[in-house]
Amino acid sequence: MAKREPQTQDVFTREALIDSTAKIHYGRDREEYAKWIQRESPSLARDYINKLNKYLWGKKANTPEELRRIVESIPPTSAGTPDRKAYLAIRSYINFLVATGRIRKSEAIDFKAVIPNIKTKARPESAKVISAEDMREIIKDVKGSKPEVVHARKLYLKLLAFTGLRADEVRELMNQFDPRVIDDTFKAFGIPEEYGEKIAVYDMERVKLPQRKHQTKRGYIAVFPVELVEDLKKFKASGYKLRKDNTYKRTMLKHPERHKDLALFRKFFQNFMNDNVMSTVPNPPADAMHLIEFLQGRAPKNVGGRNYRWNVQNAARIYYHMVDKLKEELGILEV
Repeated sequence: MAKREPQTQDVFTREALIDSTAKIHYGRDREEYAKWIQRESPSLARDYINKLNKYLWGKKANTPEELRRIVESIPPTSAGTPDRKAYLAIRSYINFLVATGRIRKSEAIDFKAVIPNIKTKARPESAKVISAEDMREIIKDVKGSKPEVVHARKLYLKLLAFTGLRADEVRELMNQFDPRVIDDTFKAFGIPEEYGEKIAVYDMERVKLPQRKHQTKRGYIAVFPVELVEDLKKFKASGYKLRKDNTYKRTMLKHPERHKDLALFRKFFQNFMNDNVMSTVPNPPADAMHLIEFLQGRAPKNVGGRNYRWNVQNAARIYYHMVDKLKEELGILEV
């Protein structure tokens, strides 16, 4: 039997011809693309692969017009808005085709021209406000099928509030928590032992993060009230694991529509520290604001022109003198 050549009408079939010569043919490239995107954008890999599996598997295109027909068949999201992530996934796949020599850059420009470029609107500063009371109400609204699930989700929210770190970072800190790292961090960076009476300092370079591209993530630490260490040990003993899909607001809360975006916990931490550090910390470092960014993993190791060890020591000192005020403001340790 003669080998069947791919035809234009195959664009909308569910058949994935491995020997296809089509320019756009995700079914042919899926395995190689998956490895490529996991190297290039680890934090986006899962979402992009899922979108391409859903909307591009079994479809082919040789021209921008054929790709346009595929793109136009993508339905809106449940909120009724264009599926921006699906469009970004297709753009990513086209970048892969260029990177692997399957198509030329000029061809990629023509293909991308038929993909809507949906830009997100910058959130106004007035919309980035969340109060300590808002955060307490969110934690009180946590639901779960088992006590260990409720405990894990409340602890996750508390750590978001007390560390100011990103959601992925807090999840992996919890999943990989090892109390010995706290002792190692104090010794490695020369943090005064008395600080351990109030705070825990955890070297986040000991935590494997899925979004850390080629191990180039900036170095930083997680600092939180020492009271949460026992909660972290309890979480680890439970065997429950946090994932992105079980820490969405709609998944964790009884009434998610009543509450503000969980990402604002990070903004609260930044604002609270900036507003109070100069008046609360004795002899605050001149670059205290930069060290707050360092605490949140926003700044490189040489922030302020100092060495990394100095940054860790002084970030820990700032937090040590701020922790009582932060605990009082949040009032969430016993929630």
